[in-house]
Amino acid sequence: MSVYDKAQELAQAIQADEDYQALLAAGKKLAEDEKTMKHVQEFLSLQAQLAYAQAAGDKPVRKKLEQLQRAQEIVQSRPLAVEYLEKYVKWNQVGGQILATIQQAMAEGLSILDK
Repeated sequence: MSVYDKAQELAQAIQADEDYQALLAAGKKLAEDEKTMKHVQEFLSLQAQLAYAQAAGDKPVRKKLEQLQRAQEIVQSRPLAVEYLEKYVKWNQVGGQILATIQQAMAEGLSILDK
C-alpha cells in the first residue's frame, strides 16, 4: 500500500474519530448562535495573536492581554462557547500529536536543509 493510500486512510480515520465528530457537532450548535460564535472567534484570534507574539519574542501587550481576559470572561459565561472550546482544545491535542508523528517521520528526509 502506498503512502498516499495510507494518507487517505488517515483522513478517513480522522473524519470518523469521536473527538473530531464531537468538535463538528459542537461547531454546528455554536453556528446557530451567531453572537456567541463571534465571541469564540475573537477569543481564539486574540489567543493566537498573543501566542505568535510570544513565539516571536515580543512581550505581550497589556492591552491585548486585557482584551483576551475580557473575551475569556465572555466565552466562559456562554455554555455553547464552553462546550465548543472544550472540544476544540481536545481535538487540537489529538491533531497536534498526529502532526508531530508525521513530521517526525519526515524529518530525516528534510534534515538536509538544516545544513
